[in-house]
Amino acid sequence: MVLGGVHPSLLPTEALRHADAVVSGEADTVFATVLHDAAHNTLESLYKGSFQSMDDVPMNHEWADILETFPITRYAPLNTLQTTRGCRFNCDFCSVNRINGRGSRHSPPERVVEEIKVLKRVGQHVGDWAYVFFLDDDLAADLDFCGELCETILSSGLKVRWGAQASIGLARNQELLDLATRSGLRTMFVGFEGIDRASLLECNKKNRPGEYGELVARVHRAGAGIEGGFIFGFDSQGPDCFEETATFVDNIGVDVAHFSILTPYPGTATYARMLRDGRITSFDWKRYNMYSCVFEPAQMTAAELEAGLATAYRSFYSRPRRRGRFRRLGKGREKAFHLALSAANRNYATRYRDPHCSPEDGYEADPDDIKGLLAASAAPAQEALNVAFATATAATVAAATVAAATIAAVSAVPVELLRARPSEGEGGGR
Repeated sequence: MVLGGVHPSLLPTEALRHADAVVSGEADTVFATVLHDAAHNTLESLYKGSFQSMDDVPMNHEWADILETFPITRYAPLNTLQTTRGCRFNCDFCSVNRINGRGSRHSPPERVVEEIKVLKRVGQHVGDWAYVFFLDDDLAADLDFCGELCETILSSGLKVRWGAQASIGLARNQELLDLATRSGLRTMFVGFEGIDRASLLECNKKNRPGEYGELVARVHRAGAGIEGGFIFGFDSQGPDCFEETATFVDNIGVDVAHFSILTPYPGTATYARMLRDGRITSFDWKRYNMYSCVFEPAQMTAAELEAGLATAYRSFYSRPRRRGRFRRLGKGREKAFHLALSAANRNYATRYRDPHCSPEDGYEADPDDIKGLLAASAAPAQEALNVAFATATAATVAAATVAAATIAAVSAVPVELLRARPSEGEGGGR
């Protein structure tokens, strides 16, 4: 078994307890070596990926036959693409720039268009109609690339509807916003995170709450909808923040809201800060799910924070507020997406009334892993993977040295002393 991804990359020593090998970082250019070594019984325990060019990332036509077998109604959206890796921002709670680096690496827009064509052919589609979601952490982080991509989609004549994760800054550029919606943009997930400057400063986020309302209105006028992400648990927030946030978010016209609890994910600056301050109360990774409180809040109890999260969901998705959004936000919007956003409202209203952990046992982290994780979490974003990999390599070498020394010591013991001796009363007796 080989493990990779965010958690194994930042905690490879822990991952190695559950696998034969771990790939740290982006695996695209190193995984062929992993497969070769496994086939020849020379598999190593640790492999390190790199921040490679997006030209080296496999294109989706390579697994089109698998995609074609997926039931088109099981997942929504099924059609996903990643055009960019990395992020130029440095939000304290986020692991993206630690896994994919600072700055942005883009796929050529022409290549993206070819991948969209594959999805329209074998992915989730109805006739010529298809919706694609770009998984980039922030498609609007590089406005020049965003514009080039939209221009390329338009000039190709490709008919597609698409959504993306993007910062609200996209709406400050009216020309680019109009270009994006003409090329097919219909939905955006925007990480607003907070409605007050104190919370945003705490997490190193550059948003300006005073302009949220106007920017959301611009997106609506252009014909797109917004799902907004908001976080509870910042030190500036007290027990009154939940209803206040739900009301604010409804007033600025966000179509769909996702509320979560600040979570100090391993490898992030938030984790390093809270661990140093002794505020983390649980290292059960199951509880690191955005809906459970695993630290001591500054102005409320953990129970109040978890209860407040449910309050925000129930308030924002109350029947009167859902009806109000359905009536006032449908103007100028493609009917299929207005209905989809309304269905998302109903889904949140029924499924998120009381977010909580499932009853299955979790996984409590080893104290030694926690100590080793601090160095990687406190490192600059671009160096976090290197620090985690170096820590794991040193631990692996140390363990191998101890094992070799034990084997050597046992081998040096005379064979006669290793033979089992009969205990008293066994054998011939008296």
